[in-house]
Amino acid sequence: MELDKLDKVALVAKTEENRAAGTLQRSQQAHDQSSAKLSQLEQFKQEYELRLQAMASSGMDARQLVDYRRFLHNLNDAISLQGQENSRTQVELESNRENLVDRTLRRSSVDELISRGRLDLLRAGDKEEQKHSDEVSLQRFDGNG
Repeated sequence: MELDKLDKVALVAKTEENRAAGTLQRSQQAHDQSSAKLSQLEQFKQEYELRLQAMASSGMDARQLVDYRRFLHNLNDAISLQGQENSRTQVELESNRENLVDRTLRRSSVDELISRGRLDLLRAGDKEEQKHSDEVSLQRFDGNG
């Protein structure tokens, strides 16, 4: 494969690596937001349970207790859903991280291949130059003899 074609492949590999890095960054942000939301919901639940215990110990009517329990049930459902979302974003984050590693390895391999190709071209040029130099020296030697 010619070096210009490899340069084009390298450009595509670099573009894919950059795209994967951007996707990973967005995925990390989404997971951070999801984790923060889950943490907030869990903290709110703890505060709410403490408030419920305090009110229950000082006495509250049955209607208030039912309302508090209903709200707590809904809050638990929200925490469960957010936990599922958090797990999903974690899986997506890991997948995107692996994708970036794969793209980076591919770009690195292409860069290595291009470096080797350039080195081979330099060596071939050096050999050709040495051959030419040897031929010129031989012609001079033959001409003097």
